[in-house]
Amino acid sequence: MARKHVRKNVYKNSRIQKRALIRARSLVALKALIALCSVAGLSFLLIFFHDVLTQSSCFEIRNITVEGCRRIPPSEILQWADLDKKTNILSFNIKALQIHLVSHPWIKSADIQREVPDKIHIKISEYTPVAIIDLGQKFLLDDSGTIFKKLDHGEEVPVPIVTGLKMSDLKIDEKKGSHLRAVLAIIQLSTLDGSILPVYSITAIHVDSEIGLTLYAFDSDTAIKLGFGNYQDKFNRFRDMMPYLKNQQGLLHVQCVDLKDTRRVVVKTKPIDSQEV
Repeated sequence: MARKHVRKNVYKNSRIQKRALIRARSLVALKALIALCSVAGLSFLLIFFHDVLTQSSCFEIRNITVEGCRRIPPSEILQWADLDKKTNILSFNIKALQIHLVSHPWIKSADIQREVPDKIHIKISEYTPVAIIDLGQKFLLDDSGTIFKKLDHGEEVPVPIVTGLKMSDLKIDEKKGSHLRAVLAIIQLSTLDGSILPVYSITAIHVDSEIGLTLYAFDSDTAIKLGFGNYQDKFNRFRDMMPYLKNQQGLLHVQCVDLKDTRRVVVKTKPIDSQEV
């Protein structure tokens, strides 16, 4: 006897699959909704706690320390920073404050640290002026060759004044003949311990593209001609000359000491006679 073939209920299976698909999609949608609500709730809590922390009197700045001041008084730094002691320590932007501090003409860099709950530490680095550049107007030059501010009227900075430079000379490049590089080399030698021409004794440095560098020092009008290059040898030669110059009553009666060629140093006295050493 032949078996009777049983037909599958396609319609019934299709309905079951649709219901399973709907349940799966509903479950995914529910999970997404829960995740969205969780994120929204967490964001709300974070904003709430942020507002609480940045407005709480428990985190008001009560102690500000300032380090690195040499020329600028700490009170001026605090005034420039414009930090009120009632400011919330968590509410101000450290990066913005750093940018504002270095806009001060004397401040080269600034490091700011906050110590929760109520302390701010400010450490600044000031520019180190080594010369005054006279370009018609006077500007301060630092030890890296950067002009960092205009010399204010009545402002006194005990560094040599440099004349004879042009704006085009202020860019330090790899050229050996850089006039600004020559000035910086002289200043560097003058700051060494035991220098025969200490920087505080140099009143002026004149730059001439043909003659080279001429120094005026020891509050006298005696010209010390160095020319260009071999400055260490010329400083040493000037040291050797000092006993002779002291016998000439120091530099008071010396008009010029020509050290451009150390093998042939010329000392010219103020009356009319010129002597070769």
